Amino acid sequence: MKRRTKTAAAVLAIGSLALAGCASGDSAESADGLVWSMWIGSTEDQTAWQAVGEAGAAASGVNVTLQGAPFADYWTKLSTQLGTSAAPCIVSMQSLRINQFNSGLLPLDDLIAGSDIDLAEFDQGALDAMQVDGQQYAIPYDTGPMVLFYNKDAFAAAGVADPTPGWTADEFDAATAKLKDAGQVGFASTVEDLFLESSVLAYNGGRVLDENGEFTFDDSAFGEGVEWIAEAVQDGRATVANGPDNTADDNAFVNGSAASVVGGPWLLLDFNAKTDFEIGVATLPAGPNGGGTFSAGSGFGISSECADPEAALSAIAGMTSEEVLTSLAEQGRAFPARTAAQQVWFDNAGIDGLQEAMDAALETAIPLPGSAKGDQFNQLLVQYGPQMVNGDKPADEVLPEIATQLGS
Repeated sequence: MKRRTKTAAAVLAIGSLALAGCASGDSAESADGLVWSMWIGSTEDQTAWQAVGEAGAAASGVNVTLQGAPFADYWTKLSTQLGTSAAPCIVSMQSLRINQFNSGLLPLDDLIAGSDIDLAEFDQGALDAMQVDGQQYAIPYDTGPMVLFYNKDAFAAAGVADPTPGWTADEFDAATAKLKDAGQVGFASTVEDLFLESSVLAYNGGRVLDENGEFTFDDSAFGEGVEWIAEAVQDGRATVANGPDNTADDNAFVNGSAASVVGGPWLLLDFNAKTDFEIGVATLPAGPNGGGTFSAGSGFGISSECADPEAALSAIAGMTSEEVLTSLAEQGRAFPARTAAQQVWFDNAGIDGLQEAMDAALETAIPLPGSAKGDQFNQLLVQYGPQMVNGDKPADEVLPEIATQLGS
């Protein structure tokens, strides 16, 4: 899942207990309190997350020490820490990876039952995304359905009407054809798992992962959905997928060389900061048997090595409070998992039609199941996926090759 957002520097005016700076603490509990591990990509990130930790410290009465790493490095480091004395107490977790790390996390159901946390105040899809086998392993702070971002200026210049919620794959094909006639590539393709799988689900319901996170490479509908995208690439209506560069699709959209791209709401702030055209948001184009979309999100869990899980949960309650998530929404960082904070995010974005498109997407969104082999699968998509998305090789030949490499 792409976490490349450029975040605004802001400090939440909450909490009175000190939060230690980005540190290299190597134990689940620091000398002063709890260690919290989070992916951090910039000084703006660090400033914002330190303020979130301060809220956790205020709620728990225990200092929270932020331990940060860039997104890719974060997961490598976490894989060596969990299950050992070096594990952080509070663990930032992504829904797509929770199946890979839940063995080193505490199931939270009993702890939550004895706390003041009211799960009814959270988006149900966001909660479901943080579960494994029906058990809650993290409290979500953000969520988001996959949507289509589009260049309203390019659409208007080509005489293409703004998409409305529920627009069809036929309408998308016609739109990208008109854009091509106007000298504009209509869509930026990608092989990244969440984004490719969401496009296919919306097109015809095809899935390569079932609801239990098991691979279903024999689902012919998934291959047919990929072929639909490949046709757009071969026709010149979509960009060629660049497997090794998972920023290529976003860059093509931002620099104007492609008029639309699939993404999650966490990308909106970055897009707004980098583009000089008006951005629109639409539901993913739906085919006759499709119309849904996948969602993903992130949250905070507790490592199995944490010496004080009750304090950690109290901190997480503060870190995911309505006040904190509302403040993050005001910054435009990500779509909040608390329903009471979501309107603030819409208001902050200031994009016509955004709420209607997001509401429609949320109605059909289901969490993309995590898989214990999720990272390996995405690596194989990077290696083999461009062949099928670019139309160099049929999907029904590439997918069995991926399945063999994956041992499925």
